[in-house]
Amino acid sequence: MPQPLDVAPCVAALTPRERQVAAHVARGFSNRNIAAILGTSPNTVHNQVAAIFTKLGVGNRTALAWLLLGGG
Repeated sequence: MPQPLDVAPCVAALTPRERQVAAHVARGFSNRNIAAILGTSPNTVHNQVAAIFTKLGVGNRTALAWLLLGGG
């Protein structure tokens, strides 16, 4: 997991699995790619991404990456 995710205070609201998913989203992976990496379904990843957006108050993948990688 990249260093900014370890130190970003906002990730405290996320579960360990959501942190994994968020890290992959921040790296630009699609739900299908994330699902293959984590051994789950793309629909599960879709639901996890939606929960992450809600918890962190972001509306899209770009905003999530910006927040987690220290841009916001």
